[in-house]
Amino acid sequence: MESVDRSKRILISVDWFPPAFRAGGPIRSTANLATMLAEHAQVWVVTGGSDLGETNPLVSQLDQWVSFPTANGPIQVWYGSDINRAFWKNTLREIQPHVVHLNSVFSRAFTLLPLRLLRTQKQIKTIVAPRGMFGKSALGIKPLKKRIFLSLTRMMGWMDSVHWHASSAGEREEVKTILPRAQVSVAQNLASPLPQDNPARSSERWRVVIIGRIHRVKNLDFGLKALLKSSSARPLEVHFIGPVEDATYQDELIALAQEHPAVSVQFLGGLPPSELKAHFQAAHYLLSSTTQENFGHSIVEAWAHGCPVLISDRTPWRDLADKGIGWDWPLDPATWATGLETALAANSDQWQAMSEASRLFFSTSVRSEEAERANLALFEL
Repeated sequence: MESVDRSKRILISVDWFPPAFRAGGPIRSTANLATMLAEHAQVWVVTGGSDLGETNPLVSQLDQWVSFPTANGPIQVWYGSDINRAFWKNTLREIQPHVVHLNSVFSRAFTLLPLRLLRTQKQIKTIVAPRGMFGKSALGIKPLKKRIFLSLTRMMGWMDSVHWHASSAGEREEVKTILPRAQVSVAQNLASPLPQDNPARSSERWRVVIIGRIHRVKNLDFGLKALLKSSSARPLEVHFIGPVEDATYQDELIALAQEHPAVSVQFLGGLPPSELKAHFQAAHYLLSSTTQENFGHSIVEAWAHGCPVLISDRTPWRDLADKGIGWDWPLDPATWATGLETALAANSDQWQAMSEASRLFFSTSVRSEEAERANLALFEL
């Protein structure tokens, strides 16, 4: 792809950035975007100094610019302990960015504070990525507070000059529903590279991984109930991977599993991305019974590692059975029961064909030049 003048300056703001990982997909989305942009521009990232739900600092050098290596060269990251209005005023004056990319809607420190200053700096292109926050499920969390804020936003025109970054056509419609006058571009989230190897899986058992935060909003109990009630000629193992944000909910999941001792269920806790490869490459399927997903990094990374998926129809990824890379089902118990019966009846050759098709789909339709071009166009690169 044609290179451009690297004198262009881009400033990215996000609540969490690697080595943080507990907030899941938005971190991966932002990190992959920053890596891609580093090939074409100078990139700065402002982020929090600790991981989601943690107090320990992420790095030893807080409140200063730290060189962060990427595959396309270093970027500068500020891990901040106190991101306030004065900080943003100084940072915008120091960097003088051409583009500012804000990765949230409701974050006070990382979206609302810089947005107030940027409204008077029309020479800076301001982009906001909602990262799924305009979906029905997300808006259902603290709904009154969010409705009041969005009503004021429309009435006062706080975001009239913002350019919106939707990761899918569905998210574009979510933005337009709430802010009908919004300028919205669709640029699919960028995935990590395709792994070189795709080792064989055990044919003596089925292993299903469920990756994401252990929180009621993730609808994990629906998928677990479906698995526990499924039948298969092979023993079934289920591995949950993700930080526990709701201990009571995890206790409920453990209690469900104990009612069906024939199925082995393990909770492995939150793992950094570097440790997920081995789990993807040992799994036969990734399961996600989400009620809302605007991209789904765990889904596309499963395909990259040759792991077909069993997911709800609430993601951008549809008609998976026709593509031979998994299934997407409505959140109906009977449909999931029938679907799982089919998935768990696959023989080794059938599963291997799905595994190979998954990697091909990832390399041609997920990590594609088209997705990169759309992201570069958003930044006018």
